[in-house]
Amino acid sequence: MHPRIRLVAIALLTFTLTSRCAAAFAQQTVGEVTSITGVAKLDRGGNDVDLKLSMPIEIGDRLRTTAKAELTVTFRDGSKLVLSESSSYTVDQYAMTATTRRQALLRLWIGHLRAIVKMESGAPNFQVHTPNAVEVARGTEFETAYIADRPCPEDRTCMRYTTVGVFHGVVEVANISNPAQAVRVTEGYETTIACESPATSPAPLGMEDMGAPGYH
Repeated sequence: MHPRIRLVAIALLTFTLTSRCAAAFAQQTVGEVTSITGVAKLDRGGNDVDLKLSMPIEIGDRLRTTAKAELTVTFRDGSKLVLSESSSYTVDQYAMTATTRRQALLRLWIGHLRAIVKMESGAPNFQVHTPNAVEVARGTEFETAYIADRPCPEDRTCMRYTTVGVFHGVVEVANISNPAQAVRVTEGYETTIACESPATSPAPLGMEDMGAPGYH
């Protein structure tokens, strides 16, 4: 093969591989770290690393904060998640077109998560799940707290519960064991889901009921 032809072939192959890698990266990267205070960790494929500013976030990532830490991730559609101290969530789904969110599912395992969700047209497509609750929102701001090993204010016999407080917009909330039995929580109200019980009727926001250090 002529040296010039070989050089062009190598260049084309390199360009193709680079383009494929970039496309794969773009498909998996759904956001990035935009603010961090204290120490926060990322578990990706069993590897645990410290999170840093501008670090890309991918589907399947598990993020957690240590004591006195706070972490903000901004997603490609402009939505933000603020994770308070001693908390953890995973990015289960975040399907996008070029700039539009089609479906998002985040799973809060423990602690407090504030979601600032960019409005999208069509049916509500932003969900936050906890071990006992499911929340569906579109274009709103709300905070979810999942508390374990502490009596629920609504049912002192229950030692695990979810509280959802809405600051702007509307969120549909239900026990994950019966998602059809949802309550509609509007701005300035909150609901509590104790163990396997349905979500309580929305009541005015009460800061003390969100439960633990880290509420803001």
